Amino acid sequence: MSELNKLYKKTILEHNRNPRNYGIPENWTHHAEGLNAVCGDMVNVYLTIKDDVLQHVNYSGESCAISMASASMMTELSEGLTLADWFERFEMFKLLMSKDAAEDLHYETLGPVNNLVTVKKFPSRIKSATLCWYAMAAAIKGEPTATTE
Repeated sequence: MSELNKLYKKTILEHNRNPRNYGIPENWTHHAEGLNAVCGDMVNVYLTIKDDVLQHVNYSGESCAISMASASMMTELSEGLTLADWFERFEMFKLLMSKDAAEDLHYETLGPVNNLVTVKKFPSRIKSATLCWYAMAAAIKGEPTATTE
């Protein structure tokens, strides 16, 4: 395994073992549930949005390590962003996770989220990595659910 792949794996495992922003907050303004029925991943995203800024981003659910790590990284990246900036990063993330994207594709503004690129070696896991992002987009839009199916 290359040193870069070891770093990627280490980052994903760290976020799975020590998730950031995990849990249901007392208050939120937006919520959506994401479901990947094929593998059983389920995630709930809770947002507090004020003046088009993501004040707080939390999540809960039962999912695989990749899905949980992605949600943890997403919440860290998202807090404090405007909705427009978040949707810009969401588009970058979708391109990063695209099976047709170059393997060395990297977006500076995604920071550690770029580590999820290794998931593309296992195409069936891409949906696990992207589920929370689609759930967050649904929450922002006021939609109750999202799916990667």
